[in-house]
Amino acid sequence: MSLWSSVFLRTKFVELLELDLRACSIQTLSGGIFKNMPKLKMLYLGENAITTIDVNAFVGLQNLLHLDISNNLIPLQDDSQNIARPSPLVFRYLKNLISLDLSFTRLNPRSSVIFRELGSKFERLSICETTISHLGDGVFNNTNLKYLDVSGNMGILNNEKGLQGVEDSLRVLYADFVGLTTLNFLDGFERLQVLKVANNDIAVVVPAVAATWSELKILDLTVNRIGSWWNATFSLIPNLSFLSLVQNNINLITEHMVKDVRKVDYIGLSRNFIVCNCHARELMDIAMRNEYNRIPRPLYSDLHLMANDTISFHTAFCDFDEIVSSRAVMTPLCRARNECSFTEEDYNGNFFLFDYDKEAYKCLAFEEATRVNFSTVEKCNHNTRDTNYDETILDQAMNYLFLLIIPAVLLPVLALGFFFRRWFVYFCITMRNSAMLSLINNGENIDAGKIFNYDVFVSYCNEDRAWVLDHLLPHLEKDCNVSVCLHERDFQVGLSILENIVSCMDRSKSIMLVISQKFLMSQWCQFEMHLAQHRLLETRREDLILVLLEKIPRHMRPNTLHYLMLTKTYIVWPNEKTERVIFWKRLNKSLLTQRIKQLENVSLA
Repeated sequence: MSLWSSVFLRTKFVELLELDLRACSIQTLSGGIFKNMPKLKMLYLGENAITTIDVNAFVGLQNLLHLDISNNLIPLQDDSQNIARPSPLVFRYLKNLISLDLSFTRLNPRSSVIFRELGSKFERLSICETTISHLGDGVFNNTNLKYLDVSGNMGILNNEKGLQGVEDSLRVLYADFVGLTTLNFLDGFERLQVLKVANNDIAVVVPAVAATWSELKILDLTVNRIGSWWNATFSLIPNLSFLSLVQNNINLITEHMVKDVRKVDYIGLSRNFIVCNCHARELMDIAMRNEYNRIPRPLYSDLHLMANDTISFHTAFCDFDEIVSSRAVMTPLCRARNECSFTEEDYNGNFFLFDYDKEAYKCLAFEEATRVNFSTVEKCNHNTRDTNYDETILDQAMNYLFLLIIPAVLLPVLALGFFFRRWFVYFCITMRNSAMLSLINNGENIDAGKIFNYDVFVSYCNEDRAWVLDHLLPHLEKDCNVSVCLHERDFQVGLSILENIVSCMDRSKSIMLVISQKFLMSQWCQFEMHLAQHRLLETRREDLILVLLEKIPRHMRPNTLHYLMLTKTYIVWPNEKTERVIFWKRLNKSLLTQRIKQLENVSLA
């Protein structure tokens, strides 16, 4: 027994209310060590090296309200015979406990069983970055859990019954970097006020689920896969005040989207690869008008009252209020353009941009092949916006006959469309991209006998740069004498990124896509993939090589990639070193085939 623990066992601390033992190099908590502290309310054990907690370590702490065991190495529920482990009943004496902080403490992936002993007064739990990967069914059933942080634990919310029992109590949920693909497990969480699910893989918010979040004020979907939507979704959340869609897959601002977020107080849409249209301008004008004519209100007006409650208060409220209070204002922009007065009746909306930045809010204008500010795009036509097409059709007598024919013709078409919907959607996307990209092509066709500057153009994302430079480039250029075009060394200074991509693809015999999950999250990489397919359609050549650095689940594949994987042979980078010889042989053979085809074309020419 250590000296400090023996002192605690021999001495009575009858009036002690708070004990701070942080950063004291504690390794073991023996049984009954705190039993002489009956009135203790706050106990801090963070930043130690605790590896053993006796099942009776917290006996006698019937009045404890807050327990901090963060930044430790406790192997809870570890099956190793060489490591002492505390019992699943370690918290059974803490019936009045309100708050528990286990953040950044290494726990066994399936140690959530310890939370079953937390009592009905328990409200706050932080288990971020603890390596817990599973919540058992209803582990919080006996609690009144209000604030929960599970960020950094991949897969922890995959069990839909993990939060069972706290539907009527949970107020704040932080779940960053946990691998979420859906929010359907939160259906019916009516008391939820803050939902932070950034850095996940969420592609859609189901309207029927969103409609159940009657008290939600803050929804943070930063760095996910949300795309453009055409149905009412966020407007179904009656109290939504803050919405972050920063760095998602939104490519087009639609009229429905602008209407859907009009009642939100603060929104963020920066770092999305957006194509210019009048609704992008409309969104910017609404935010600019509100900035000039209104005084923004804080997300929470009673922060000073909540801050006094040190036990149950969560920093989420202050965190997001700090974001909106420190945001950049847009008033200088409208003054510089002398457009601070807005008279359009249909420009109604409450929102401000909490993430406004002149460079962040740019869209792609295909006509100019460059990115421009939202505020410079042409405004929507007011007359066409209000046109009622239904009344116009019904005014024409021939439409009555048309309405009679619809069922006979439309039902078979809908049936066929349902069975072949994936191919139809892909066809539409391909045609749309071809139409837009043809504006860039300037009507130039590539001659089959053309002499190219490079053997292969390699498209990859920045996260895969090390693999390209350490593995692919030395093999191709040194071992195979293949000339490679890379954007970081071969793009011409002074040209736009778009012009450089098109130019380098046209000057390369082959196009190689180095695909990973990070590649699919990059907007520019997705554009290069669309452009590569467009080039194949234009030149009618088969010069595309697909290299997969990892397995890509179906739900992560864009339609373009899924079609290419179905129609073209691709190669996968193996994890086993012994299999990489075959990988390089297959890649060499593919490049050699492209070179032979080129020589044949030249000789025929």
